[in-house]
Order: sequence, then structure tokens, then C-alpha cells
Amino acid sequence: MTIYFEIVGPYIAALMMSLGALCVFIWGVLSGAFSGADDASIRFVQREVGDDRSDAHAGE
Repeated sequence: MTIYFEIVGPYIAALMMSLGALCVFIWGVLSGAFSGADDASIRFVQREVGDDRSDAHAGE
């Protein structure tokens, strides 16, 4: 029986880890953990654009 476990064991472990990751992902989506995830990037771009505009007027 150990011969079969040595062959099949890594596949079972990989399957269990992937199912665990899928469960965590589904839980995160359903709990709203990913809502508003791009707000930080939008704020960053707005600050960079705002800094560029203030630098352009300061040089004139």
C-alpha cells in the first residue's frame, strides 16, 4: 500500500491544497474582501496627475 501512496500521495496533497485555495478565494469574494480593491491605484494616479499639474504651473 505504501507504493501506491508514494505515487498518488503528492497528487492528493496538491488537490487538497488547491481545493483549500479555492475555498479561501470563494470566501473572500462572498465576504466582500475584494470590493474596492482598485481604489488605492485610482487614488495614486489622481495624486500623480495632480502633482504633475501643480509642477507645470510652478515652472511658469
